[in-house]
Amino acid sequence: MQIFENKGAAMGCSNPHPHGQIWTTTGLPEEPAAELEQLINYRREQGGVNLLEDYAKLEAEKEERVVFKNKTFLAVCPWWAVWPFEVMIIARQHKRALVDFDDEERKDLAEAISDVTRRYDNLFETHFPYSMGLHQAPLEGTNAEIEASHFHIHFYPPLLRSATVRKFLVGYELMAEPQRDITPEQAAARLRNCGGELYRNKLQ
Repeated sequence: MQIFENKGAAMGCSNPHPHGQIWTTTGLPEEPAAELEQLINYRREQGGVNLLEDYAKLEAEKEERVVFKNKTFLAVCPWWAVWPFEVMIIARQHKRALVDFDDEERKDLAEAISDVTRRYDNLFETHFPYSMGLHQAPLEGTNAEIEASHFHIHFYPPLLRSATVRKFLVGYELMAEPQRDITPEQAAARLRNCGGELYRNKLQ
């Protein structure tokens, strides 16, 4: 089950507001399947330790790529980011899926999503477009697949240098591999520095 949300005409939205969808398929799509393979390998090699839980601890210690954190979640610009202001929200403790969170943790999730999207809007003072997707345990899977799954959310935003300049994956990036326009550390610093409610209020 893939839960996702698109925002903005740059992401192909015909509606002016962000809107989500849920697609279910009989098999795992490519991106979550590739992630899950590595999560399983890490858990097996590390004796039951979860890769994204370890990664969240490492990022929290270093702090240079952290955009936002609360008790339950960490929002970071991951070091492997393809999009200039790509963000991943990671559960700080091992949680397999949305259904594993209690009421307080769900409030923390809402706070994390709200904070990231507000910072996006503030960055270039615009309705910042993105595609956002939740990755969690498959509805049906082996015990190894379900236990290795770790809840996280990807934000893939297309804007590069301003509200009107977007990144296009073309040429070498499309045919060979993506190139970074700014470092994840630079992206995180810019997002950290544009929090608050000022531009959100202008947009309303």
